[in-house]
Amino acid sequence: MTNDRDESSKGGVSRRKFLGGAVVGVAAAASVGSHVLTHSDSAQATEKGCSTPLRAGVDYDAIVIGGGFAGVTAARELSRSGLKTVILEGRSRLGGRTFTSKLDGGKVELGGTWVHWTQPNVWTEIMHYGLEVEETEGLANPETVIWVTENQVKRAPAAEAFEIFGAACNEYYKEAQSIYPRPFDPFFAEKTLRQMDGLSAAEYLEKLSLSQEQKDMMDSWLSGNGHNYPETIAYSEIMRWFALSNFNMPTMFDAIARYKIKSGTRSLLDAMIADSNSEVRLSTPVIKVKQERDKVAVTTEDGVITASAVVVAVPMNTLRDIEYTPRLSAAKLDISAQGHAGVGVKGYIRVKQNIGNIMTYAPARNDLTPFTSVFTDRVDENGTLLIGFAPDPKLIDINDNKAVEQALQPLLPGVEVTSSYGYDWNLDPFSKGTWCTYRPGQTTRYLTELQKSEGRLFFTGSDMANGWRGFIDGAIESGREVGYQVANYLKGDDGNA
Repeated sequence: MTNDRDESSKGGVSRRKFLGGAVVGVAAAASVGSHVLTHSDSAQATEKGCSTPLRAGVDYDAIVIGGGFAGVTAARELSRSGLKTVILEGRSRLGGRTFTSKLDGGKVELGGTWVHWTQPNVWTEIMHYGLEVEETEGLANPETVIWVTENQVKRAPAAEAFEIFGAACNEYYKEAQSIYPRPFDPFFAEKTLRQMDGLSAAEYLEKLSLSQEQKDMMDSWLSGNGHNYPETIAYSEIMRWFALSNFNMPTMFDAIARYKIKSGTRSLLDAMIADSNSEVRLSTPVIKVKQERDKVAVTTEDGVITASAVVVAVPMNTLRDIEYTPRLSAAKLDISAQGHAGVGVKGYIRVKQNIGNIMTYAPARNDLTPFTSVFTDRVDENGTLLIGFAPDPKLIDINDNKAVEQALQPLLPGVEVTSSYGYDWNLDPFSKGTWCTYRPGQTTRYLTELQKSEGRLFFTGSDMANGWRGFIDGAIESGREVGYQVANYLKGDDGNA
């Protein structure tokens, strides 16, 4: 078991130090729109839900460990089935790797952001709760594209640049349909998938007969999708996003970075919690999970609670940070130790000038800038708000205005940065990474195993979704399915593990 109290532990910040205010400046912003309960309010929360579990001898029918979209979805489905359910969340907020915050008085999304109607699970929830979407201006109507190739900067109208980039994409994505003919059924063409899954995104790119300019643009694109260097990202992961976007490049642009919830991802989470009878305990990290013959005992820093079943809804990278008795399968522990590829930087950058709707591309390794991609979020009376991505947090401190301004100069000479803001998810002990992108070989080796229940433990999360893995949609897909599985399990439970 990882020693969560050791402040020198892997990841840089212990759970205790994190909860004690190591990132208080960012955590304080998490309260935007929040109305969930802390563990001290649990008595009131119990009154909200079903007060008596199905079986005697336990505190709850189900305990959900983790309050991201997967955990909240699973808990909602369980409580709708009349089951007494509690969510245990280590942070002082719900949302997991989604995080609605503020910069200069305006709303920003430090984690998961974009939604689309090709993402059926999240889109259904948005329609169900009557939420509105808005567009990211730079993706909706790009005017100018700036790109780095062979350490030179080029600039052209968007239509001209996309001709170069589009031809490269047509070549790169040509095998997508053979790998994922049914995108939400990842193993439908299993033989083909297994043949291709060991390739990295970079290896496949290198094989293609593209110009260096096209390869540099594609390198930027691949790095942005996978949030790391392209050699760490599975080629099959890149194909999956394209397949889920109806094998269409303009649709993929729209699906991954154009539409967002106008009132923030937090508003969808709040609507789902309000529609649930689950109890919520915040600032309640789980230390141990012990399966017994007819129940599961969960140990937190506040004591032990029991349930007939437990839903583990934590990110893949943190699975091994909880002590399980009996131990989890070797495969689950193995992939948790490996970690997925997503480790990069996402940040919001306010520049003084109105620079219009721009989009930039730069290969992950170049001599000019750490940013692989920068694009306009919106233009307003205060200048331009940009969103920037880099493959490695070691390359840029996104919260250092001067460093960010210097990094932008090769792409946008003369811009003045007035504020810059991001969140290092790698230092967050409850995530230890950004969105999930599998490394070469991980899909075929681990996805099925991650989804398997173990006794009274069930596993859910965006990191193990069949479809939009790494997105809010994938979290809701997985949470709904596991909530249904656990409800059926508990209602048919004969008292034996």
